[in-house]
This record gives sequence, C-alpha cells and structure tokens, in this order.
Amino acid sequence: MGRKAETHCRAAIESDILTSPSLCNLRFIFRLLYTSFQGQPIIMTAVISVSFLEMRDVIGAATAAQTYFRASMDGCVAYMNTYTIPKLVQNRVRTWYNYTWASQGMLDESELLDKMPLVMRIAIAVDINLATFQKIQLFQGCDQQMLVDMLLRLKSIIYLPGDYVVMKGDIGKEMYIIKSGAVQVVGGPDNSIVFVTLKAGCVFGEISLLQSAKDGGNRRTANVRAYGFANLFVLEKKDLFDILVHYPESQKVLAKKGRQLIKSKAAAGAPAKEEKQKGLALFGQKPPTPKLLKAFGNLRKAGLLDKLKKGAEET
Repeated sequence: MGRKAETHCRAAIESDILTSPSLCNLRFIFRLLYTSFQGQPIIMTAVISVSFLEMRDVIGAATAAQTYFRASMDGCVAYMNTYTIPKLVQNRVRTWYNYTWASQGMLDESELLDKMPLVMRIAIAVDINLATFQKIQLFQGCDQQMLVDMLLRLKSIIYLPGDYVVMKGDIGKEMYIIKSGAVQVVGGPDNSIVFVTLKAGCVFGEISLLQSAKDGGNRRTANVRAYGFANLFVLEKKDLFDILVHYPESQKVLAKKGRQLIKSKAAAGAPAKEEKQKGLALFGQKPPTPKLLKAFGNLRKAGLLDKLKKGAEET
C-alpha cells in the first residue's frame, strides 16, 4: 500500500491536471510530500490520504468557478449574437474574458472580497495598495484612516490593448491607479503622438476628483490609451466625497492641494500664450486712427456728408 501511495504521488506531480492556476499549489504539495517522505511509505500513505480529501474540495471549488466563468462568457456571446454585434467587438469581448480569467482566476475580485470580514478586507487592501496611495502627492498629509477607507472603495478594471481609458473633453468623475501594465497619454493627428507612458504605481485623473463642474473645469484634457493589457484601480468622485464627510481636516488638505495642482497646471499652459503675444509684438500694434479721419468716417456712415454736398450744389 505504501508503494502505491508513492506511485500515486509521483503520478500527481507529473500529471497535467494540476497545471491550472487554481490547482498549481497542489502540485507543489505533492512534490514536497514525495521528496520529504520518500522511503517512508506508511507516513506518506497517511499524509496523502488527508491531502486527497483536501484536493477533492479544492478541485470541486475550481470546477465550480470554471463553470461560472464559462456560463458567463457563453451568455455574453449569445447576447451579442442575438443583437448582431460586429465580430470585431465580439472578439475583443472574448479576449477580455479569457485574459481576465487567466490573470486572476475570477471575473470580479470584489465578489471574493465582499464575502470576507471587514478586518480581513482591510488587511488585504492595506498590504496591496496603501504604499502606493501614500506616494500620491494629492493624498500626502491626509488622515491614514481616510486612506484605508478609500482603499476599500477601489474597483479593479482590466483594459485591452488600444482601449481608451479616458478621452479628451469627457467629464472627469474618477481617478485611476495603475495596478499592472501601462497606459500612454496620446494626442495629435489620429492620436499618433505619445506624450508619456505611465507604468504600474502611477496615478492619473486625480485633479478631476476635486474640480467643480460649474465652469467645465473637470473635463479631461488629454487622451489616455492602454498600452498592452492594463489592470487599473478606479476611485469614483462620489465615493471620495462620501468619505470626506467624516474627515474634515483631510478635506481641507485636499482642497488646498487641489487648488495648487490646478494653478500649476494653468501655469504650464501660460508659456504658449506668451509665445503668441511675442509673435504679434514683432509687427507692432496697429496705430490709432486720427480723430479727424474718424469723424469723417462717422459722418459718411450717417449719410450727413452726402447731404452737405447736395446742399452746396443747390446753392
């Protein structure tokens, strides 16, 4: 029986069944058992018996998740076929499903986190994202607990290569933190000019969270496009304002920093206006019209000059 256990353990290590992301840990476990208890068949038999029971539960959970993913994707494809969605769009949707599943083993991370106790969700959020948030200039000096509350409101979104995250002129209602991948700020004819490439840990769109919409000040000023696959965290303006109600001091800090960022942004655009004025200065200003000529022009417009000429001819 011990020899059979050793044989089964080796077969599990070499099997292709445990190559999926959700089951790769089991392959490691069997490899560890094989190397640790080789030559001790009785101990290996007992340990493997327990391991197989756990493997049954893990495989069952993985199969259920795979079934959910497949049902979701098939339902979406059926919907697109019903409404005759173009094949190009359908292929991009399929790519999104497959990449999302392959990269994180689920379609929506929030579904998993929502089932956890609050203390565990906070621990995970702090461990993954707090260091990144503390580096954001806009949030430096704010209450640490406020940052933790913000972390719990983040939503993860995956963008495909070439997807536009924001478009110039759009209303800005959220900010973005790059979790993985990269995005490019583009412009010019057909958005062919790349101004800058932002990578993991970078933030964009944060000014839009604090600008007012009454003067159109929170409109996007550039196009941002995914450069390859990009996984972004999104924080919506509504969520931020809901949090700031409980942190008035942090609200003041954000308001002050927001004004500073807006001023620095306006100052960056000032040189272009100065260059335009310098160009006009090369030709000088148009000299003012002499008062006498201006008076004659007004008389002609009013028809008085013609009446005077006609009166002189009659006399």
